Amino acid sequence: MRKNNQACKLWICLLCSFILLPLGTYAQEKGDTIAGKVHEIENVTVTAERVHQQIKSSAPLQQLNRKQLQLQGITDIADALRRFSGVNIKDYGGAGGMKTISVRSLGAKHTAVVYDGVTLSDCQSGQIDLSRFSIDNIQQISLTIGDNEDIFVPARTVASAASLKLQSVTPDFSERENHLTGQIKTGSFGMINPFVRYDQKLGKKISASATGEFMRADNLYPFTLINGDYVTKEKRYNNKIHTYRGEMNLYARPNGRSTLNGKIYYYDTDQQLPGAVILYNARSREKLREQNFFSQVHYRTYWENNLSLQLSGKFNWSQSHYHDEGGKYPGGELNDRYFQREYYTSGALLYTPTKHWSMVYAADYMYNNLNSNTPNNTSPYRHSILQTATLRYQSTNITAVAMLLGSIYINGAKEGTGADNRRKLSPSFSLSWKPLEKEYLYLRASYKDIFRVATFSENYFDRMGSRDLRPEKAQQFNVGATYQNNFATWLPSFSMTVDGYYNKVKDKIVAMPYNMFIWNMVNLGKVDIWGIDANVNSTFQLAERYALTLTGNYTYQYAVDKTDPDVVYYKHQIAYTPRHSGGASLAFENPFVNCSFHATGVSKRYIASENRPSNQMDGYIEYGLSFYHTFKTRKLTYNVRGDIINLGDKQYDIVKSYPMPGRNYKLTCSINF
Repeated sequence: MRKNNQACKLWICLLCSFILLPLGTYAQEKGDTIAGKVHEIENVTVTAERVHQQIKSSAPLQQLNRKQLQLQGITDIADALRRFSGVNIKDYGGAGGMKTISVRSLGAKHTAVVYDGVTLSDCQSGQIDLSRFSIDNIQQISLTIGDNEDIFVPARTVASAASLKLQSVTPDFSERENHLTGQIKTGSFGMINPFVRYDQKLGKKISASATGEFMRADNLYPFTLINGDYVTKEKRYNNKIHTYRGEMNLYARPNGRSTLNGKIYYYDTDQQLPGAVILYNARSREKLREQNFFSQVHYRTYWENNLSLQLSGKFNWSQSHYHDEGGKYPGGELNDRYFQREYYTSGALLYTPTKHWSMVYAADYMYNNLNSNTPNNTSPYRHSILQTATLRYQSTNITAVAMLLGSIYINGAKEGTGADNRRKLSPSFSLSWKPLEKEYLYLRASYKDIFRVATFSENYFDRMGSRDLRPEKAQQFNVGATYQNNFATWLPSFSMTVDGYYNKVKDKIVAMPYNMFIWNMVNLGKVDIWGIDANVNSTFQLAERYALTLTGNYTYQYAVDKTDPDVVYYKHQIAYTPRHSGGASLAFENPFVNCSFHATGVSKRYIASENRPSNQMDGYIEYGLSFYHTFKTRKLTYNVRGDIINLGDKQYDIVKSYPMPGRNYKLTCSINF
C-alpha cells in the first residue's frame, strides 16, 4: 500500500507540473485565434449550405438543440434521449423517478454524462440519474458513440464507450444587459414545478446567471394490476417527491482569446419509493433522501504559437439516506446513509502545426471515497489517473483520428482490504471520407477498445462485493454512411444517417448466487451485440412562415448472451433489450399555434436471461401531442405550452413491475423580461 501511495503522489506531482508549467510561461495578449492570427467577425451572413456536425462526424453523433427540443414536443431529458437511436432508457415511472441511459446495450455504467464540459460521477453505483437535470435549463444535448474529431476534451470524457453531453443555457446580452425568466409548470398527479432564471452582465468581460426550481408531485396515478385471471384497478401509492435544484454560473473572458467559466450546483430530493408492484402488497414504506453539491471551473485559452490549453477542476459531494420500516429491522426501521466525495483536476494541450494536423495530450486525476454507517463499511477510496494522446488529420474530404488512452486505478480501503489495482491501454480509431466533391455524402468507420472498472458497490457492498473483479471490457466496431442535401425550396433540409455496429463484451460483471442467501459479484458474462441505427430529419417549407418538420429514428439490436454454451439461455437476448425500437415526430410551425405529434415504441423484451414466455414483457407504442405559442410585446416575451403525454392511455412497464403513468397533461407558462 505504501508503494501505491508513493506512486500516486508522484503522478499527482507530474500532473500539477503539467498544469502549472504553461501558466507560468503564459503572457496575455489581445486577439482570438488558434492559428496565431487575430479575427474579429461581426454581422456575418452565411449563404452557403451548412453541413451539420453529426453528418461530418467520424463516429456516430446525435444532437438536439433548444429549438429542436421544443419543436419535437420533448418534456424531459429522458424523453429527449428516446429520440436518439441506439439508446435504451430505464425509467421507474412518475415525475422525478430515476432515469438512466444505456447505449447499444452496453449498460449505464459504460456511458459518461458530461455537464458543461466536466464529467459527472457516482463512484458508488457508476450510473447517473438523468432526472436530476432540468430540460428547461438545457441549450443542447449530444450523444457521441466512440471517439470522433472533437479531440480537445479531458481524458475522462473519452474513458467510456459513449459520452452524453449536456450544455446549459448561455446568456445572450446582444439586446440588453439583464434577463429575468419566470416559469410555472403544472400537470397531472399533483405536479407543480416553478422555475426562475436571472442573467446579469457585470462588465465587458464578465457575466453571471442563477437558476432555481422546485418540483413536487404526488404521482398517485392509476394502473391495472393483472395476475392471470385476476384484474384490479390500483393506484401508485407511496410515490410522492419534493425536489429542489439550484445553479449559479460565472462567465468571464479575461482577454480576447480566453474563457473562464465557473459553476455551483445543488440538488436536494426527498422522495418515497413505491417499490415493485406485488399482488396483495401494493404499498411500500421506503423513502430516499439524496443531496448533491458540486462546484467546477473550466478555463480555455489560445496562444499565438499554435498551442491551446484548457484546464478543469471540480469538487463533488453527495449523500443518500435510505429509510425503510418493518419488523425485520432492529427497532422497526432501517436508516442507511452513504457519503461520497470526489476531487478532480484536468489539463489538455492542443498543438496545431498545420491546418491539416492536430495533436492533443490530456491528463486527468480523480480521488474518490465512500463511507457509510452500515455495519460492513470499509470506507473505500480510489485514485484514478487517465491520460490520452491523440492525433487528427483533417482535409476537405477526409478526417482521421487515432487516440490512445492510458488508465491507472489505485484502490484502497481504510477498513479492511482494498480492491485490486488496475491499469490498461485503450486505443481507438475513426475515419470519415467524403467520396463525392459536390455531394454531402460521408462514409465512416470507427473502432474503440474500452473498459470499465468495478464500482464501489460491486467491489465492497455487504457480502456481494468482490475485491478481485476484473474490468469489464468492450470492443466497439462501427461502419456507417451519412447524407445531407437541400433538394428544393420546398425541401430546404434533408439528412439521414445509417450505422451498423458490433460490440463484444468480455468479463461482464454480474451477480451470481453462492447459495440461497448469499450472492457474489463475479466476472462471468460474455455478450455479442449486433445492431443498426438509423436517423432521418427533413423540413418541408409549405409557404412563408409555414413548415413541417419530420424526424425519425430506428434501432435494431441483436444482443445475446454468449457466456456458456451449456446453459438454456445461451444466445438468448439479454434482459431489457428490445430487438426493435424507434420513434418519430411531426411538427407544424405556423404563425398561430405550433403543434407536434410524436411517438416512441419498443418491441417485446425479457426481464431475465432466459427468453421464456413467463419472462416476456410486451412491446408498446406511446403517443404524445404538444401545442405551443410565443407572444411578444415591446419588453416582454410570453410562452405558453401544453403537452398530452401517453395520448392513447397505454399501460406499460419499462422496468418490470414499475408501471408507467397513463394519459397525463402538462401546462407550461413562462415570461421573459
